[in-house]
Amino acid sequence: MQKLLGAGEPDFFERCREVGDTILSLDNPLVMGHYDADGLSATALVANALKLKGRAFEVRTIKRVDDKLLSSIPAERNVVFVDLGSGQADLVEKYFPKAIIIDHHPPSAQTGLLQANPHAFGYDGATEASAASTAYFCFKHLDNPRIVELGIVGAVGDMQDQEGLRGLNAIMLGDSVESGVVLRTRDLRMFGRVSRPLVWFLAYCDEPFLPGLTNNDKACALFLHKHGISLKEDGKWVRYYDLPPARRKELQTALINYCNEHGVSAEATASMIGDVYIFLKEPDGTELRDAYEFSTLLNACGRHGKPELGISVCLGEAGAYESAHEVLLEHRRAIRSGIFFARKHAFDAGAFYFLDGRGEIPDTVIGTVAGAYFNSGLVERNKPILAFSNDEEGNTKVSSRGCKALIEKGLDLGEVMRKAGAEVGGVGGGHNVAAGCSFKPSAENERLFLKKAKEVIEVQLQLR
Repeated sequence: MQKLLGAGEPDFFERCREVGDTILSLDNPLVMGHYDADGLSATALVANALKLKGRAFEVRTIKRVDDKLLSSIPAERNVVFVDLGSGQADLVEKYFPKAIIIDHHPPSAQTGLLQANPHAFGYDGATEASAASTAYFCFKHLDNPRIVELGIVGAVGDMQDQEGLRGLNAIMLGDSVESGVVLRTRDLRMFGRVSRPLVWFLAYCDEPFLPGLTNNDKACALFLHKHGISLKEDGKWVRYYDLPPARRKELQTALINYCNEHGVSAEATASMIGDVYIFLKEPDGTELRDAYEFSTLLNACGRHGKPELGISVCLGEAGAYESAHEVLLEHRRAIRSGIFFARKHAFDAGAFYFLDGRGEIPDTVIGTVAGAYFNSGLVERNKPILAFSNDEEGNTKVSSRGCKALIEKGLDLGEVMRKAGAEVGGVGGGHNVAAGCSFKPSAENERLFLKKAKEVIEVQLQLR
């Protein structure tokens, strides 16, 4: 809920419009955004707005805002930060006092910068607005379908749809449904609804992990045959959305019964059904048709060193989708491999589950793997998961994931990562439900980091 404002103060929507209009007035702005799905969606949304208005611009994707980055940019450039910057606003202002920020992370300091940030208006940037949905409100007046789609893609990519889109996200969704751009429906939330043949739709499912079906094509084919569902029609593989609504409902029921019979947790089973968002103006049978699959496509590009390709997809550039689809296949293979490694090697460390993926799981997917394992139904979600990997600079990268129930009990992984990171001279932060850190590798640093993380989590969850 928006906080009470003083007389004459702009509300969130007025501030967003001011930010949007100011960006559209800039001469050849440099738009810099984060490389994850929400960051790419938001950055591409800003780029689309500038493109619609015929404005020249430059786009760059970045991992962090620091002195090294800021000092490398000519001081006379007009700069726009997207999905980052609020946490380093004082540093940004030092280099670029006229910079503009669109972000949903908590601001670290009061500055004179022009910012669109839900936290400044009493909204929760972890659950009610992503960077892309914030950017949507900056440019919604342009009345463009792709801007609407990217706002939703970013929110879904930031996992703000776990119980349906809420807060500012819900307002955005209402606009999109009313305009005929988006269809919202209750359905299976598994990846591949739109783009995969039914056998692979089931065989590649890892949230939740389906015992006996996941990674077993033959068993999936037999399961479908048992329930009277054809694998092919007129020589073509049948996808989930090719099925009539009644048959989709039957498959949903069959999968839920299967999960109940094979020991999948009630929570994981219930999470299989929820709101899904179909983009009615996008090509059928492609990842662009479904918000979750679109966000996964962008995440794959960002995590595999090709964030600009993801932005090209969003801008509709020729050949970009086909190239991104190949990256997505590589991404899904890496995640599947990582999850099977996690099944064998993750363990209960008391205050948290721990997965050491160094040398086995790339840092580009360690967070996704940790989240997928945590949500797979293979473990009880009564404590968060922390996972280690090695980043490109040889540092130890930590990814952590929690869930709503833990947040309600007091868990704040952003605080855990900040405090544990500070203990070893590292840099950490993020949201309460998902956060990360990096630090110089050594046995002593690892011991101190995990010890401090354990202490903070135990205090937050009142375990001590």
